[in-house]
Amino acid sequence: MGMLLRLAHLRAREIFAEALRPLDLRTYHYGALLVLARKGPCTQRELAAALATDKSTMVRMIDDLEDRGLITRARMPSDRRAHAITLTDRGREVTARADAIAETMHDVLLAGFTDDERRTLRDLLVRLTRYDAF
Repeated sequence: MGMLLRLAHLRAREIFAEALRPLDLRTYHYGALLVLARKGPCTQRELAAALATDKSTMVRMIDDLEDRGLITRARMPSDRRAHAITLTDRGREVTARADAIAETMHDVLLAGFTDDERRTLRDLLVRLTRYDAF
């Protein structure tokens, strides 16, 4: 089962990575943008938890997204050690374009599945991962 999940992940990531190339985004960039678009501004720690990534990887990703003008990072008045991460207007625009690409890629990846099978697969994956960011 583990190998099948890994192979499914690799296939999906490969298809999606290629589709995101025109936006100059990586799949992990899209994950961060998507969480921010769905949940709104959050701290680096909250974003790292939602993406299941470590602190140093999160800092590099945030630096990269900030350099691209897709997010802003500002110290929180209530806790000067924490930074609030927020999508910029450009970040929202790029996220919307990437969302459209993601929908198309879902259709490509799941072309052999019925609508019921797609819903079932999604529901099972949510239960398996206990992931509530979406």
